[in-house]
Amino acid sequence: MISFSLQTKISLTELHTKSLCCKKSLMYGMMFYGAKFGISDITFFSECEEVVTLMERLLLECYGGVCDIDYHSGGFLLTISDFDTLGALARDRYKFKQCNKCQAHYIRGIFIACGSVNSPDASYRLELRFKRDGKELEDRLCGMNLNFKTTVRGKDNVIYIKESESIEDFLNYIGAMNAAFTLMNEKIKREIRNDVNRANNCDTANIKKSIAATKTHIDAILKLQDDNRIQLLPKPLQETAGLRLAFPDMSLSDLADMHEPKITKSGLNHRLKKIVEFSENGE
Repeated sequence: MISFSLQTKISLTELHTKSLCCKKSLMYGMMFYGAKFGISDITFFSECEEVVTLMERLLLECYGGVCDIDYHSGGFLLTISDFDTLGALARDRYKFKQCNKCQAHYIRGIFIACGSVNSPDASYRLELRFKRDGKELEDRLCGMNLNFKTTVRGKDNVIYIKESESIEDFLNYIGAMNAAFTLMNEKIKREIRNDVNRANNCDTANIKKSIAATKTHIDAILKLQDDNRIQLLPKPLQETAGLRLAFPDMSLSDLADMHEPKITKSGLNHRLKKIVEFSENGE
């Protein structure tokens, strides 16, 4: 089964990019953060065939570049060794004119090359893991007002996001709308489940509290009966004691309505408290 992260990457490789400058931005994002630059070649590895195929297509469309793709160690290795292609990439890497959409394509390329995102039904976490210095990317993410953190894992620099809103913003920005919607949907479902659980826990706690209070009241009344002291209670308290004993499962509101005349729930609580005190103290 394809992971949520890989599914997100594949969907991004399928997006259509129109402008040549945006294609170059996408390609350089993938290359700078996912490729290895050797003396006489550039290599790019991915376990996902669609990702490597995207890199090959961008090279061809942007520079007419020549590359080789081989199956290698559980994935696909793209190698650029053609002198003319390497020269064009070196000359153009920072000099081509960019539009206002290029940054989104550039960061999309970075995610495709070195990113991952957890399935939202497990936990909220998006990572970008790469070898090069991350200052340039950190500045771009700061400009997007994303809440992210950095760490080092082995020889890799890692930028990660754990806040769901920032992950949604990042995914929307790079065009991963379906993934962002899935995350938002899961968050809503999780919040609903949490609200239901809190309500159930509250109801359970109230029921337990009510049962404990009723047991305290009935134990006090039975003790007064056993000690032949029930008749020593004032008449209003005798009425309350008799009703509580006769209807142990009745709610306080309904029990208050059975009195003649009716009393309030607060008044009933006061009477029951007096009965318990009389039972314990004898007065």
